Amino acid sequence: MVIKTLTRSNAHLAMEEWKSIFPRLPDVDGDYIKIRNDLSESYFAVKEKFSKEYDIDVHFGIYLYDYMMSQPGFSLRVAANDDFWRYLSVKVVPHIVADRWGKYNDEHFWKRSTRIWPRSVWWYIHLSWQGNTENTLRVLKSPGFGTDTILNLVERAGRKGYYTEVYRYIMYFYSRVPQDELARYRTDKKNRSLFRVIMKLNTARTMVIEPGLYLGGELEYARSLFNDLKIGV
Repeated sequence: MVIKTLTRSNAHLAMEEWKSIFPRLPDVDGDYIKIRNDLSESYFAVKEKFSKEYDIDVHFGIYLYDYMMSQPGFSLRVAANDDFWRYLSVKVVPHIVADRWGKYNDEHFWKRSTRIWPRSVWWYIHLSWQGNTENTLRVLKSPGFGTDTILNLVERAGRKGYYTEVYRYIMYFYSRVPQDELARYRTDKKNRSLFRVIMKLNTARTMVIEPGLYLGGELEYARSLFNDLKIGV
C-alpha cells in the first residue's frame, strides 16, 4: 500500500468537492479501491448486527485495526500521521464516515485531528489492546464504557504523547470497577464519569511522574490512579 496523505487545507477542498458530487465517491486508485470495498463491507455488516453507536465503533474499530495492521507499508508512524487519516476519511471512505456522523460534520472527517473517525476508532483499539481480539473485546464491552470513553482516551495524550502501556492497563482496570462505583460517579453533582476523572488525574500525574519509573512500573502506576480514588482493582 502506497501511503497517501491530505493536508488539512487540501482535505477541506477535497471534502467540499465530494459534497458537490454526492452520492458518488471520490476517485481513488490502486490498493485504495480494495481498501474502500473491504472497509465498506465490514462497516455495513457491523451496522446490520449492532444498533448502538458504541458497539458499532468498537466492532468496526477492531476490524479496522486488524485490517490496517496487515497492510504492507502501514506502521505506527503512519498511524500517527493525521494527514493519512484525512486521506482515508475524505477520499477513500467518506460514505462510511457520513453514515456514522453525517456528511456535514467536518470535525469527524478532517477538521479536528483526534476526532477524525477512522483515526479515533483505530487508536481507541490500539490504546485498549489486551494482546488479542477476544481479550480486547471483553474489556471494551464491560459496563462503564461508551462513546465518551473513546473521546476521553484518544484525546488525552500526555506531554510525551500516548503512554500506550499505561492506557492499556487503565482500560483493563477500569473494566474491573464494580458497577456501584461507576454509578456513584454518574450521579454526583458534577455529573462526571469515573473514566474522565481517571484520565484527568493521569494527565496531571504524567506532568511530574514518569510511569515507567514508578515503583512496580506502569502496571502499578495505573493501579495507583484507582487506589487514590479509593477504588480497589
